[in-house]
Amino acid sequence: MIQVLAAGNKVWLRGPSKEVRDAETLIEPAMSFQPQGYEYSEKYKSGDWDGWVRLYRRYDHAFPRGFLSDVLELLELNGTDYKYTDETEPMVFPMPALPGALQGITLRPYQDEAVAKTLAVRQGMVALPTGTGKTTIAAEIIRRLHTTTVIFVHKQELATQWIEALSIMFNAHPKSFGLVGWGILDMKPITIAMVQSSSKLPPEMFKNFGVTIFDECHHVSADTVYDLAEHSRSARLYGLSATPYRADGKDLMLKGALGGFTIKLDVSDMVAAGYLAHPTIYIAGVPPMTFPRRAKFADVYRQYIVDNGVRNKLITDIVKHWSSKGKSVYVHVKQIRHGELLHQALPDSFWIHGKHKLGVRRAAIDNYAKNGGVMISTLLGEGVDIPSMDVLVLACGGVSEVFVRQLIGRVLRITAEKKEVAIIDFNDLARHLAEHSETRQRIYNSERAFKVVRQNSV
Repeated sequence: MIQVLAAGNKVWLRGPSKEVRDAETLIEPAMSFQPQGYEYSEKYKSGDWDGWVRLYRRYDHAFPRGFLSDVLELLELNGTDYKYTDETEPMVFPMPALPGALQGITLRPYQDEAVAKTLAVRQGMVALPTGTGKTTIAAEIIRRLHTTTVIFVHKQELATQWIEALSIMFNAHPKSFGLVGWGILDMKPITIAMVQSSSKLPPEMFKNFGVTIFDECHHVSADTVYDLAEHSRSARLYGLSATPYRADGKDLMLKGALGGFTIKLDVSDMVAAGYLAHPTIYIAGVPPMTFPRRAKFADVYRQYIVDNGVRNKLITDIVKHWSSKGKSVYVHVKQIRHGELLHQALPDSFWIHGKHKLGVRRAAIDNYAKNGGVMISTLLGEGVDIPSMDVLVLACGGVSEVFVRQLIGRVLRITAEKKEVAIIDFNDLARHLAEHSETRQRIYNSERAFKVVRQNSV
């Protein structure tokens, strides 16, 4: 008989050698993957690595707890006789009083469902589109469990946003929440921690938290999530994500760290239910440009996207068109130079990027959120909530599905005044970029709630 022994966030197989080996042969493929670009690795080219990442460890017969339910199911389907034992030591985490209900919040039906399904398991990921209240769901989970919690984030804006939101929902002073990051190490019963700082600290720093939550878990480095979860002593580990997939093939690492999905709803579900605005996607035509066959992507991007006077004039005309209608417009760029060129053509716009100080960025975002107008930035791809945003202009190109969906999520938040929004993209006709445009258009066409309009101008 195989002994399946769980302790903390690891699980071991124990028993007769042959039975363990047979079980390993059965379950190891379910925990193995080839990361994107493995064939370009020097280790792979030299023959020192076969290109596979295996999360099952044969040397000590162990695997991450997120795969536990899959392993037990495989053993049962195979007719393998096993006994499961959980030897995780119960821990008590002192926690101050929390309100009897979230202040000013009535949970929507799908939020109630997400809370119930997530509380029913000790590990899992909540996959809901941007703008549907994942922070609210997490706050209610914290309130009901009433135990110490660390929330890992990967952006300064997200840390600030979490503290502000929890302060309101828990009717508490912002300083009652801990913060790790920006040179600050202030641990409190509920702590917001930057993963960049936390990953450099001893894992023991986070041992006294009953719940660990990873915000935007699919956007945080999978290796970082996996490492922090592996060393965690939390009784519960959860992830929140608007984009439940990764471009690098490391989804299995997140599943091993956090388990499967407790709920998974897409954008079209939320639009149909009236929780997100109805989007119209306008695909604006851009004149083609030819490049040598061996032209590097960086050179093509610079000439066709950043320094393309015709394309930039089209962008500014589109922005002026929607702005003249009183719409709040956000223009996303990838490179600072591109943003500066557009800002010169739109001098009344707000312009912020990663090199601006946090206070400058925060003031500009708050001003834009309150007064509308035009915002140009490299930063608002995720983690910033501006419900009043009416129009999104993807000036940046780009191909990652995670990036595109995160960016679209910025504009879909619904308000009493806003039920419909416009998203402007471009049919870029140049080497490399044409394929990227086609990929983005396939994403738009895959959403049944999206209306796609192709035209030369908007």
